[in-house]
Amino acid sequence: MYKKTIGIGLVLVIGLTLVLYVNISSGKDTAGDNLTQEEVESGLDLQKNGADGTYTVNLISGDFGDESMGIVLNDTDCTPDEAAISRCHNDIKLADSNKKVTIVNPHNMKNNRCLRPGETVHLSRNQNGKVTVKLMEL
Repeated sequence: MYKKTIGIGLVLVIGLTLVLYVNISSGKDTAGDNLTQEEVESGLDLQKNGADGTYTVNLISGDFGDESMGIVLNDTDCTPDEAAISRCHNDIKLADSNKKVTIVNPHNMKNNRCLRPGETVHLSRNQNGKVTVKLMEL
């Protein structure tokens, strides 16, 4: 009987540990709703993305809540595809914390320029969970 009680207690401890681990892991910064690049680009005119300094982007790491201000840190991986669409990667340092997010910005660089390091941007989410980055100064 004593061994059976210890066995049951051990199973309960292991089970609770697993539940706690899953809950703690899911509380880490994540990329919003984890949309794929295809989901972000669906219904988006990539030739016009970035017009008037407003870009619909894919949040691939970090999180900013519903909206935040930030500073663009870099602009990399801008090689265009056969349709002249670049999917530039940008790290953005959030103004209200020491956190940063990484985005993929699909746009035609001939039509609408890349985000530049040092620029201030406003990040927000639309009703579909997509992330919008708006330049504060053009």
